[in-house]
Amino acid sequence: MPRKSTLTVVDHGAETSVVAFAHGPITVGTIAGFLTQWGALKTAIEGVIIGNLKSETVKLDETILNQNTPASPYAQRELKLKVNYVGDTDGPPTYVTIACPDLSQLTLVGRNEVLLDDSAGNNVMAPLVAAMEAIMVYPGTDAETVTIQSAEIVGRNT
Repeated sequence: MPRKSTLTVVDHGAETSVVAFAHGPITVGTIAGFLTQWGALKTAIEGVIIGNLKSETVKLDETILNQNTPASPYAQRELKLKVNYVGDTDGPPTYVTIACPDLSQLTLVGRNEVLLDDSAGNNVMAPLVAAMEAIMVYPGTDAETVTIQSAEIVGRNT
């Protein structure tokens, strides 16, 4: 399945336009060559535009994991697990939301707060927190680690 990587161009009025390029798989054996070609493409595009390249997204892989709809009627995208975190050195608090949380697996404290250290219970949040803190960096940085501070259930009726 072709992957698409994108470049975002910003104009004088701060409006953006995205251009997408389909490409083959990027593997350990091909990543160096791909990055060289991607750099050459960005340079070539800069040569033909008067706008600025604002950002890029390189998609390494796109795999369909499941095409089935969930069995539970409670699996609704409007219901989300909001995970709040901060950068370990700088920056304001921010969050990521995960759709369709399984409320039967989460330990709720009060109405909407989710217990992060649930290792004595269903043990689903503790591994999530560990995995997120291991891979995430604070937005806009390349290396600032993050700390998960809290989680809560959000949605239309929470």
